[in-house]
Amino acid sequence: MVIWHNTEDAPRTPAEVFPNDKVVIWIGSYPIELGQEIAVELEVTNKSSEERHQKVEAEWRYNDYSRNNSYWTAIVGPFKAGEKIEYKIVGVGPDGLNHVQIDRFAVVDRRKQNKNGNVS
Repeated sequence: MVIWHNTEDAPRTPAEVFPNDKVVIWIGSYPIELGQEIAVELEVTNKSSEERHQKVEAEWRYNDYSRNNSYWTAIVGPFKAGEKIEYKIVGVGPDGLNHVQIDRFAVVDRRKQNKNGNVS
C-alpha cells in the first residue's frame, strides 16, 4: 500500500485555513484492495504552546479503476487563530504494515489580512 496527500488529486481544502474552518484532508492510496484503513492523527498547538491530540478515521470515497487508486477523506477542525496543526496520515494495508505521511498547517487570523488578501 502506498498513500499520498497534498497533491493535485488528494488536496487539503481549504489550502489556507482560517478560524472556524472545517478542513477536508483528501488521501490517495494504491493499489485498490480490501482491508485498507486510514486515519489522521493530529497534534494541535495553541498560542500558549499547549498541545491537544485527536484521531479521525478517514472514510473511503471512491475508486479510480483506471489508475488503480482509492480516495479517502478525513474532516478535521474547526481550529482557532494562531493554532499550528501537525498531522500524520497513517494507512494500514491488508499486510498489517503502517504507511505514514506527515504534513502541517497554521490557522491564519482573517483579521490580519490586508486589502490585497495578503496576510501581514
